Amino acid sequence: MMCRNTVRWLYRIDRSYSWESGLEVSQDLVFRDAEGKVRLVVEVGGRLTVMAGYAWNGCSPKVCVLDILVGTPDGAVHERTGKPKTYFASMVHDALYQFLDAESPITRVQADGCFFRLMAESDFVLRHLYWLAVRAFGRLVWQGKKTVRKWRGEVVPIPLLAVHSAGRQYQQGAV
Repeated sequence: MMCRNTVRWLYRIDRSYSWESGLEVSQDLVFRDAEGKVRLVVEVGGRLTVMAGYAWNGCSPKVCVLDILVGTPDGAVHERTGKPKTYFASMVHDALYQFLDAESPITRVQADGCFFRLMAESDFVLRHLYWLAVRAFGRLVWQGKKTVRKWRGEVVPIPLLAVHSAGRQYQQGAV
């Protein structure tokens, strides 16, 4: 029996989260969901920002049965962040996967690499196992989420001059 009167997500960030990903893109990119809301920004220098309000379900898969959430554990709470050890890794990974079909220059392999590096930054002991799982089953889980959640979106390249002169307005969702 599935759960009723619940949300599809487990976490939602209140403030935008930025991380130096090391991803190389030729120009700043804004990723918008199907409703046009900016969810992700990737800058030329590799800074990746997941925007405030982004919601996700932690490490997948998870299902709700009789009002109990069952599935992949998100790990113990990290003393430095006060969040489960896979919290930031799963958030960034989900945001990058959400836009894989949107002509994103970021590949699945790169998204999985970000997942691994963020788990390493939080000292998650099972990071190698979780990384292997996303390499082996990530495409399957992504296809399921894409179908169920009807993930749609677009990538909008922003000319560098416009971004810098606008004072990074995309971070407030103005772009």
